[in-house]
Amino acid sequence: MRQRVKIGRRKPIEEPEVIVIPMIDVMMFLLFFFMVASLAMAVQNGIPVNLPKASTGKDDRSQTVTITLQPDGSLFLNTAKIQLNQLAPKLKSLGVTNRTLVTVNSDDKVPYGTVVSVMDEAREAGIQSFAFATNRK
Repeated sequence: MRQRVKIGRRKPIEEPEVIVIPMIDVMMFLLFFFMVASLAMAVQNGIPVNLPKASTGKDDRSQTVTITLQPDGSLFLNTAKIQLNQLAPKLKSLGVTNRTLVTVNSDDKVPYGTVVSVMDEAREAGIQSFAFATNRK
């Protein structure tokens, strides 16, 4: 004789849910990551050049005006290419004062006389403080 087994009712099928909290955590992480990454990339004002080495160099990223000199004779004010005779008027148009610190970002192959000429033009605009960008040894 066969014994009958009673099969119980199945539980009702639950509707699937989207759990939002882990997705919010991931989105917040991505937001913070991209905010920090964009701040780290927005520091340099000038054009990249091969800087001379100095063991006593300091990391000072508070400058707002950068003059870049390249070996081919190109001159840049921040990222705009200009001629040497345009430097003083452009600096004045930026509203520099005698308290403005200008970073000279000169390639190590640029002649010393060219650097002095650029500094002289900047002094005509009222600049008194210069910093020279270097790489650490």
